[in-house]
Amino acid sequence: MDYELFISRASPYSSKIVAMMGYAGMAHRIRIQNGLTRYAILKRLTGKTMVPVLRRGRWAINDSTRIARYILERSQRPLKPPKDTELLVWMIEDFADEWMVRWMVHSRWRHRDDADRVTDIIGRELTGALPVGAKIVGRSVGRVLRRQMKAWGTRAENDRALESSALRTLEALQAVLSQGPDYLFASHPTVADFAIYGALAQYNADPTGRQRLHVYPAVREYLQRLDGMADRPPTVRIEEGHTRDLAQLQPLFGEMLGTYWAAMIANYRARLEGDGRGEMVAELIDGSYFRARVSGYLQGRLEAMLELVDKTYADRDPLFGDSGLRMERAFVDRVAELCESEAGRQLLQQFTHVGMH
Repeated sequence: MDYELFISRASPYSSKIVAMMGYAGMAHRIRIQNGLTRYAILKRLTGKTMVPVLRRGRWAINDSTRIARYILERSQRPLKPPKDTELLVWMIEDFADEWMVRWMVHSRWRHRDDADRVTDIIGRELTGALPVGAKIVGRSVGRVLRRQMKAWGTRAENDRALESSALRTLEALQAVLSQGPDYLFASHPTVADFAIYGALAQYNADPTGRQRLHVYPAVREYLQRLDGMADRPPTVRIEEGHTRDLAQLQPLFGEMLGTYWAAMIANYRARLEGDGRGEMVAELIDGSYFRARVSGYLQGRLEAMLELVDKTYADRDPLFGDSGLRMERAFVDRVAELCESEAGRQLLQQFTHVGMH
């Protein structure tokens, strides 16, 4: 029995998994979400209505990272990261899913043409393309999503922080991808590439993002290669054997630490030591400030990432090998900020190997 993959055309996480499934060579059928399947199938099988969902008979999993791990173990084509880079791959996957998607969504809902396009897609998906009902449903869902995204930090006061981060990320990717190999870590893609693709594919689908990407030719070519992964069979040729010097990834890694990790740490401190207003404020790498509602989910992401780091340190001394020592030093300096508060010191006590370093 082939897999069924339930998606939305407006979802970066769906874009990520569609391309990854195609590349992995796992036979599947794409099913676009609608108002019926969200409740009759997805919620019944997973307890939630969010996509993507990968299903096979009565078995199903949701969450793009869980699905990505499942695919990774079953891929018919090279997907595993090169030696000493597995942790960094998953850190960048998390950055793409949780921060790049944030500035992509911010751009989408802050620009009228982009917002109109996506509300039309959502309305058509949920109603089965009924012309009148689609517009009503799309606008209604759009209003709900805007409210949710404001709590996530996609609001006017964060314009500078998120737009500047988008530009720095694109510049870092342009610099990396202007040098070989074709993907972030090697001449074959990893889960980090597919996560970045999910955010950038949706960004490129919006008029504003597409216009901005015009000045980043290496990023556009990268997107085109990953677009080809979704074809069945994939139309992109992969040549194994080439790996990237991790020093080339330092600007991207710095952007991750200076934005996403800064926000996670600020969120953790605000949640446990805040003034009760339920807001966190993070100073980012460029001196701008990012404000959002305090989030238990974001605290969970910080703890999950620290657990991955702790397990890596348990197996070896350097996190990323000799070529990644500068990045490791930057990471340790960022995590050391947790020691400035009692709550942070208590958190690090749970991760013995991180604390030792």
